[in-house]
Amino acid sequence: MKNDRVLALTGATVLVGASLTPRRDCTVLVSQGRVSAVGADVVVPSAARVLDLPGHTVLPGLIDTHVHLGAPEEPPGRPVRGRAGRPGAGGGLRTGPGLAGRLSTGAAQVRAVADRMRFQPRKRRAFLEHGVTTACSLGDDNAWVHDFRRRTAEGGLVGPRLLIAGPLFTAPGGHPVATLGAEPGADWVRVPHCREEAREQVAALATGDDPVDVVKVVQDRGDPRRRSLEPIAPGVLAAIADEVRRHGIPLVAHWGTLEDLAELLDAGVDVLQHLEPRGPLHGWPPHLLDAMVREGVALAPTLAVTEALPDEEAAASLRARAAEFLDAGGTLLAGSDAGMPAVRAGAGLVREIELLASCGLTPRQALTAATSAAARALDAPHLGAVEPGRAADLLAVRGDPLADLGALRRVALVLRDGRAVVDRTREKAS
Repeated sequence: MKNDRVLALTGATVLVGASLTPRRDCTVLVSQGRVSAVGADVVVPSAARVLDLPGHTVLPGLIDTHVHLGAPEEPPGRPVRGRAGRPGAGGGLRTGPGLAGRLSTGAAQVRAVADRMRFQPRKRRAFLEHGVTTACSLGDDNAWVHDFRRRTAEGGLVGPRLLIAGPLFTAPGGHPVATLGAEPGADWVRVPHCREEAREQVAALATGDDPVDVVKVVQDRGDPRRRSLEPIAPGVLAAIADEVRRHGIPLVAHWGTLEDLAELLDAGVDVLQHLEPRGPLHGWPPHLLDAMVREGVALAPTLAVTEALPDEEAAASLRARAAEFLDAGGTLLAGSDAGMPAVRAGAGLVREIELLASCGLTPRQALTAATSAAARALDAPHLGAVEPGRAADLLAVRGDPLADLGALRRVALVLRDGRAVVDRTREKAS
């Protein structure tokens, strides 16, 4: 639900356009959920609500390219588990006999509470409080996440804008079937056994009144020192990729080894998620690095996950590989993998941006990975930049994040479709 009243953000430094070009003492006009004007000489309508933000920076709302929405977040130190024992998976509210019994009595209040809780109110609030206005769900119960997306889009739920893959595609002996016990018929996985079945399953997700935004595949051989996994067969993978291209949406992939990477590049992947020690720990093979850059494949290294590795040398090597990919001309994206036990909604993406900067990226490059580059890779041209016509999903922070990324931890205002969902502008700066 969009806010009909014109809002003017004045007196701030605004990071304008896909390149996040800073313009000082600038005005942003917001109308009907969109940015209508940006500049130093914008005329503010007399009926507009004016919010003066000296000392603040306005930038696009952050985009987390990799989240799992399903499981409620537990206190730090406790595992987050969803359906079939999968961390961060499953969309349903876990109802014990007591709650089920109360629901059967027809108590409207209990039913309403249960309905709200199953759509993760704490997680939704945490994303927004950290300036994350868009989250890309890469593996959640299909019917549930479609319902979640509809409710947030219509304004029934206050939360980030959702881009969704629905279920993920894997092999009968692949992750998460072999690793986390996901039933092959569960609503958050698809396990095609042949090319025709793969095409049918992709088409079912990518068409209709409520199609998915991306399709995700898991191409992962595991770790032969611990557990080998079954990757998707080459013919089935090619059929998935070809059908995804036919419907004009991005193909996103979880991968582990360099052999997995080569097969995904042959199939035509658009976005790679993760950068693990099983991959290019000691350097990129030149032919694979060249192919990634040449084909415009984006990489979200999810460093917030591998930061927890006990081997700091390995974690440092992965950060070096991310920097090499960027230096070669590749596009890095910010994705937290929120839903994993060590990664919190919202806070995980802010940490991911900081870790990208620790790889040698400038603050602007790190912020671009979470804004305009993410929007481009996910084929969401209405997001990711402060410019006329784009969605008014905006973030205002105290200070200058181009000089100090710590400013991202001083969120003053968050707009979602032009509506203030976080407003701390009346608080005194500490």
